[in-house]
Amino acid sequence: MRTRIGSAAVVGVIIAMFLLELARNAVGNDARLLGLGALPDSGQLHHEYWRLITAGFLHYDLTHLVLNTLLLLLIGPVVERRAGVAWLLLIFLTASVASFVAILLKHQLWPSQGVSLGASGGAFALLGAALVLVFRLRSQNRRLRIRLAVVFVGGLTYSVLPGISMIGHITGLLTGAAIALLIPLEAASPAPDANNFIEPSRDK
Repeated sequence: MRTRIGSAAVVGVIIAMFLLELARNAVGNDARLLGLGALPDSGQLHHEYWRLITAGFLHYDLTHLVLNTLLLLLIGPVVERRAGVAWLLLIFLTASVASFVAILLKHQLWPSQGVSLGASGGAFALLGAALVLVFRLRSQNRRLRIRLAVVFVGGLTYSVLPGISMIGHITGLLTGAAIALLIPLEAASPAPDANNFIEPSRDK
């Protein structure tokens, strides 16, 4: 299970934060989510830069949580198996912050009501990184590449729905892909079973 510990840790923190939201009656409540660290869509950060980090671990409701954690559980182990825990966390955290910076800049130009939050920027970054890694490693299974491409198309389609931040998703995707290009090929190890998204561990 060592090759999934990073993915599990990220999902664990996200679920813990959602339980905190439930305890504070903040689910679906913009004002209370703002109090927990969501990013205001007014574009006014008031030097509360920590929101660029905390917003990535909060979710608006259960559907939002399930969709993002499912994507993380599907894609996270693909990156973790090939690049390791440190790269996984670096990609997720860096891209999550970058996506909220992009969202903040957008709302400074076009402010609106509500809050922005969610792990989708980091999750899309892992998708971008996974695509780069499996195409850089020529030994990777063709079916895995096709499955990742399907998730990519599905993710972009989902991004055009109302209430979804396209700029956050695209920023995350590009940031993750860019970081993956910096990973030395010798540090990227192919999975023992590349046919599956969530791959079996070699540990007995």
